[in-house]
Amino acid sequence: MLIFLLGSGALTLYQVMSLEDRLDRTTQAIDNLDGKVKRAEYEKGKFFKIARGVLRLAPKDPNADQIAVYYKLKELQGAEPVLMNLDTPSDFVTNAASSQPSSLTNSAPESMSPATNPAPASPAPPASQ
Repeated sequence: MLIFLLGSGALTLYQVMSLEDRLDRTTQAIDNLDGKVKRAEYEKGKFFKIARGVLRLAPKDPNADQIAVYYKLKELQGAEPVLMNLDTPSDFVTNAASSQPSSLTNSAPESMSPATNPAPASPAPPASQ
């Protein structure tokens, strides 16, 4: 009986230690994902800011209207009304990646003016990089 109790005690101790090790590895994996999640939220916010800007320009600029039609931004506005609300200020989305250097934010200089080129006759897809 003593051998059985010692064996079951050792097995229980092994299982507890194994569960603690798995918990530590899972916690570390989640901590490593935290930076990626913040970066993804930042990129999502930046995308919605750009999409709101394009939709705001679409009635006035034929190029912006063509982009809004090609990328189906009006349908996105219907699917995500809170994020695509044109009445909300651009600062609605928080800058989760504030520690990023300013060169990564793709902010345009203030002296730039919007494009004044007329829209092409046939709606060709915008060039991708």
